[in-house]
Amino acid sequence: MSILLTELKKYGAASRPEDDASTSGGARDANCTFDLTQIAANDLLRVVSDNAADSQTVTITGRNAAGEIVSDPIVLNGLTPVSGAVTFERVIKIALSAAAAGNVTVERNTGPNDDVVIMPAGFTDGAALFIGSDSQAAQTVRYEKEFWRNESGESLTLNDAKLQLTADPSASVKIGVATAKDDTVSVANRMTAPGGVTFVDDAVEVNVPGTTLAVNESIGVWIELTRGAGAASLKSSYNTQLAGTSI
Repeated sequence: MSILLTELKKYGAASRPEDDASTSGGARDANCTFDLTQIAANDLLRVVSDNAADSQTVTITGRNAAGEIVSDPIVLNGLTPVSGAVTFERVIKIALSAAAAGNVTVERNTGPNDDVVIMPAGFTDGAALFIGSDSQAAQTVRYEKEFWRNESGESLTLNDAKLQLTADPSASVKIGVATAKDDTVSVANRMTAPGGVTFVDDAVEVNVPGTTLAVNESIGVWIELTRGAGAASLKSSYNTQLAGTSI
């Protein structure tokens, strides 16, 4: 049996700054998913679990059409979708008051009901990167971190393991692979480049150290965001991919 795509999972890092002074990076945060998809149009959001017992508060934070940061706490009602009261232009983070027993979906309230994120059971946080990354008078380069992890149910190793940036519509992002698996490296702030990490652009494959990722091993991926002087507001996304072989 091979490793399933769903068994290669992406996580956030422990330090997720929302300013240019706080620490960035660190260890993998086992409670944070980075699989947010931005909404295509301004909309209310709604939440629903696939477990009838879930009644946690899901607090969604984002920006409204005026660019203001706003939050909307919505209480889960198990299998019944619950709509919020705040219209969002984009979502920047999601927090559950406690881990849910089921998978919690956050989605647009009106059709199409596109998923913003499906929070796996046990997770409490979902986040975007580079929150509050204001443009400056000169070009800025910032660095934040994500992780990929092999969670093979058959305890299989991912061989010939490689990472690459597969989508960057705004042409603003590069990636750099951590120098060791399961690392905990952080930088003083997100304006500081991580030492020893080489950054590459789209469609360039980079080996995971040792070219394997055993079951329950993680590899950190640094994301480099470059914005020009006085750059306009950006609502975009990027995709990284972990790939390899297994038997």
